Amino acid sequence: MTWARKFASPIALKDGRSLASLSEGRALMLSLPEIHRREAVWRRAAELLSEAAADRDSLPDADAQLRRALKAEALI
Repeated sequence: MTWARKFASPIALKDGRSLASLSEGRALMLSLPEIHRREAVWRRAAELLSEAAADRDSLPDADAQLRRALKAEALI
């Protein structure tokens, strides 16, 4: 597994931070309160991030789902 894989373009958050890699997306997810991580949108994002760490072809799907989850939380 390689969590260092980069997204096609960094994801800019409203607070000025950006997420450029799977590991940064994973770290942000793990920093969320558990109640948020239990939501379906985040569970799916976690699954796809894990798949993308193992298989490069899954990276676009992981990127898209992470963006959906971030929008749902009004982080982007």
